[in-house]
Amino acid sequence: MSSFSNLIFTNLIFLCFITSSLFANENVDTRLSLGVETRYFKNPPKWAGQSTDDFQNSVEGFFEVFYPLDSNHSVTINPFFRKDEIDENRDLLDVREGYWLFESDLIEVLVGVDTVFWGVTESINLVDVINQTDAGDFSGDQKLGQPMINLKFLPEYGTFSFYLLPYFRERSFSGYEGRFRGATVIEKNDSEFESADALHNLDVALRYSHYFADIDFGLSYFKGTSREPLILPNSAAELFPYYGQISQMGLDFQYTYVDLLLKTEVIVRDGFSETYAAAVSGFEYTFYQIFDSDSDFSILFEYQHDGRSKLEPQTLSDQDIFAGYRITLNDMSDSSFLGGTIYDTSRYNSTTFLEYETRIYENFSLQVSVTEFSGAQTSDPSYIFDSDDFVQIKLTSYL
Repeated sequence: MSSFSNLIFTNLIFLCFITSSLFANENVDTRLSLGVETRYFKNPPKWAGQSTDDFQNSVEGFFEVFYPLDSNHSVTINPFFRKDEIDENRDLLDVREGYWLFESDLIEVLVGVDTVFWGVTESINLVDVINQTDAGDFSGDQKLGQPMINLKFLPEYGTFSFYLLPYFRERSFSGYEGRFRGATVIEKNDSEFESADALHNLDVALRYSHYFADIDFGLSYFKGTSREPLILPNSAAELFPYYGQISQMGLDFQYTYVDLLLKTEVIVRDGFSETYAAAVSGFEYTFYQIFDSDSDFSILFEYQHDGRSKLEPQTLSDQDIFAGYRITLNDMSDSSFLGGTIYDTSRYNSTTFLEYETRIYENFSLQVSVTEFSGAQTSDPSYIFDSDDFVQIKLTSYL
């Protein structure tokens, strides 16, 4: 077990001990969630060693505690777990949130573990570099908790955020029996780092965000260990991740004009022996109360460009077009649909997805998603997913 996992395990035992007393406090807010997830793969696996089962099941859950100490101080605890029946590399014990927070009109101080999101676009968030991706979630939307000290200043002319990040979270990769991998398993335990401090390199990040009339924007800077590893072979032809040091300048921008949102994210990144720029830009246009109903229909369109070379970690978003839609039913169950296709204009392959979410009664939610890959050639990074079209169903209860 890694040092961070040992730290999590120790903290969970301590947290379980103190939360027993918190339940007696009427000021404490608690929430428990338990979920069951099933993935159905319609094609047999491509690579040797992968499970031939059509179904892959897992369970997950979290326990959230919010404890206000007084009007300015509070403690938030949110441990998360996942257990997969096939791929042990998807097993996870994590603290998504576990911090002390001081809040006032002009300043906020957070110490502990938190999940931070930066970005405005739909298909990819280039500026979002604080947290490591939870690779057990194929969409990449879920993140691992990041140890940090976060200081925010809140004057009238914007928000200034400063981050000290003293511990690095490595990315997980599919195991020998798991899907979504290539012919060779990536050996996480053999990771190498450019920094001599490895997991304990002190990363720093800054962000300024503000708005003017219909414009919202953020300027960010990050310096530290790349959350994206370069995958390299060793002398035994095994693959391992290499984490280099990077610095990144970022801009996220959104302009609202009536029913139209214009969105852009741009980064300039230096690291892995080169400097390159990447951007994603597009729009979201919403038709409200379509056909005299309560439902809203949004059209989504974005273009992605990434100027990195083969010296950098591979990306699937080099010259891609995303076209999609969102339907929000605005019903009692908060039902919604999100669908679209990401098409690679340089490699001529595509990924198509459809997601549906709804609430069942008051304490259950249902998520159904379908993902299909097509057109990838053997030289394409997405070729490893070519046989991994899947349907995913998740039922979650909230207590």
